[in-house]
Amino acid sequence: MMINREFASSIKRLMPNSQRKTDLDRPVSIWREKDRLRGYPETTMVAIFKTTGCSWYRFSSCSMCGYFNDVSSEIRSENLKRQIDIVSDSLEDVKTLKIFTSGSFLDPQEFPIEARDYFFRKISGKVEKLLVESRTEYITESNIAYLKDFGIPIRIAIGLESANDQIMRNSINKGSTFAKYVKAAEAVRKMGYELRTYLLFKPLFLSEEDAIADMIDSVRKSAPYSTDVSVNPMNIQKNTMVEYQWKKGLYRLPRLWSLARILLESKDFGTQVVSYPTGGNKERGIHNESPDPNLLQLIYDGSLNQDFKELEDYYKSADKKEYFASLAAEQINLSQPDFERLISRTSNASVLI
Repeated sequence: MMINREFASSIKRLMPNSQRKTDLDRPVSIWREKDRLRGYPETTMVAIFKTTGCSWYRFSSCSMCGYFNDVSSEIRSENLKRQIDIVSDSLEDVKTLKIFTSGSFLDPQEFPIEARDYFFRKISGKVEKLLVESRTEYITESNIAYLKDFGIPIRIAIGLESANDQIMRNSINKGSTFAKYVKAAEAVRKMGYELRTYLLFKPLFLSEEDAIADMIDSVRKSAPYSTDVSVNPMNIQKNTMVEYQWKKGLYRLPRLWSLARILLESKDFGTQVVSYPTGGNKERGIHNESPDPNLLQLIYDGSLNQDFKELEDYYKSADKKEYFASLAAEQINLSQPDFERLISRTSNASVLI
């Protein structure tokens, strides 16, 4: 697929010219959260390793991804090993682990095989289920088939984002295609691993109605390949094209009602569908016009338990006239502004007469 080079260049210009000083021997972050990697809700450790960065970041970046803010060109295998020691020591009694980097854990340039093997040796006997994330180009038999030898069941996560190649090209700048995803997904299953597919809800330049339709279509198309599909609503990360548009009032984050619609309409597509929104009900995360903690909790609970009955009852009983009116008004606009932010910017601006 041809890259939208003008879009890619615009994204690149927003990225920092220099890397900030950082501790090379400590992961970006470690925390615990609930997930269902073994088919039931349980506490899971999440760790983000500090690396040299995503291979795609060297060319441009995805429009929404700010992980390049945490990279360092000085990272070496020895630094990664010390980060691995910290993660291993933090596990304690937690048996499931999710690993992220600023790009792809399976990229041998970003995460050298020496460090990767050290990682598996350190967590062997401690972890009973592991999730790692990668771009499609690193999911090859020669690169990852041997990981089964460590005896840890693995779920590989791929950020498909959308099954629509035009959205991938002109809204996300992913540098990938649905065909590449399918090829990688088939390789994952052939090698005996599980697959989690990540989708991005409401990338740039889509109305919310169109974004909902895209998510439902993308769940349907990725379901045959996926152990589960995770619908990730947009959140605002620093130095990204999404943040640039959002600060100008030209992008409105999606609504929780819309996420509920997606989950309810796609829950019977033949795979588990989950969503654990980052920054839900906050300024930089998915939110309705008014905060709705009950709705957010029902989305979490339904995802964890794979039982959306309470979410469905809540959705059907709620008065959503304002919600549907807002979506209808947005649908007829050529752009998709955040009206509240635009009004705020206008009222705070200095006016010269």
